[in-house]
Order: sequence, then structure tokens, then C-alpha cells
Amino acid sequence: MNIGIVGSGNIGSTLGRLWANKGHKLLFSFSHDEEKLERLAQECGNGSRAVTPYEAVSLSEIVLFSVPWTQVDEAIKQIGRFNGETVMDATNPYDAEMHVQTFPENDSSSESLAKKMEDAKLIKAFNTLRAETLRDHSGQEIVVFYAGDHPLMKKKVAQLIEDAGFVPYDAGPLREGKKQEPGTDRYLKELTLEEARRLTGESAEGEAVRGEVESPQWQERSSPTNR
Repeated sequence: MNIGIVGSGNIGSTLGRLWANKGHKLLFSFSHDEEKLERLAQECGNGSRAVTPYEAVSLSEIVLFSVPWTQVDEAIKQIGRFNGETVMDATNPYDAEMHVQTFPENDSSSESLAKKMEDAKLIKAFNTLRAETLRDHSGQEIVVFYAGDHPLMKKKVAQLIEDAGFVPYDAGPLREGKKQEPGTDRYLKELTLEEARRLTGESAEGEAVRGEVESPQWQERSSPTNR
């Protein structure tokens, strides 16, 4: 699969390497260090390349969007427009002083981002774990929550969560992504599937029915200032 990465910092580069190990082709973009993008692409192989944000989106089947919150508008400007692409939103709403932006009860960071990414199919995923956790605990049955309103696209995201060595947990529609934001009880936690079910108050049967994925897990660290 061609995977575009817009924001090739700690999270983007870590997931890129994990996906490359499964044979995926990565299109790395949006870094102040162009040489870093070239090195990442060379390291990942599989025909991976350093590209522009526009190319990362237009040439990919699915996109990881993992830029700092303060650079969201600039990244979207460089992308241009979306044409139905699936976007995994791994951002967290930290401002330049690392304060968390708050949203009204009927809004969230991902819903706000989805409005800016008109015509994209946005799925919240990979925002709750630090890059070190992704790098060091792949294959250890840790849960990655994901939330979105596009069932078929969520299946692709679930597969990429598994390909990275983690356990997909369908948290429901995109509005549920609010429960993955900084300060929530899902943020910076490494939970097993059972722990995630207990945390969400969901039975094994309920999660399997809603989530389509029968899989495994996530503990506490500090801020994924990945990006």
C-alpha cells in the first residue's frame, strides 16, 4: 500500500519504519530537514520517497497526518485540496507553549480538523501513544484507539494499526475521538484489549460487534511531542 506521511517527525518516522517492515511504500513529507526525508525513504526501501505534502496525499491510498497543531494550517495549505482520501489524524491540540486547546462540548480537535480538510475521510488514530512506545512496544498487544465516520475506511486504518504491531480498538464515530485527546483517561496509556474494554465500559461482545476487529492492548508515559 502507498502510505503518505504529512509530518515526518517522531511519530511519522516511527510508524513509517514499522509499516515499511510490512512491505508498504512510504511517501514522506513536511519536514524542515529535506535530507532527513531522503534518509527515511532510503532506510524504508520498498520504493519509498521524499515528496511534497501535495504528492504525499495525491499519490497515496491513505495518509498519516502527524504535524504539530501549530502547523496544521500550513500543512493543509501545502496539500492543496482533498479528493476523498482517507486521513489518519495523529495530531494533538498543543499550542506553542504546550498548552492544550480546549473545544466546546459539541466539538473536538478531529472534528475541527475535518472541517478544514474538506472532502477528506478523517479517522482519529495514533495520537495517544508516544513515539517511544510505538518504537519499543510494537508486537506487545497494546491497543490503539481509532474513531471515525467511514466504516470501510476504518477497516483500512485497523489493518495499518495491526501492521504496525498494535491492536485496533474501534472507539466509534469521529465525535468519540474527543475521548482520545490530551487529559483524557485514554491518553498516554498502554492498555491491553481487556483493559481498554474495562475502561470504555464495554463487553468483549460489544466491542467485537461495533469494532469489526478481534484483537489485543496499552500504561502511562508522558507527552507524545512527536511531531
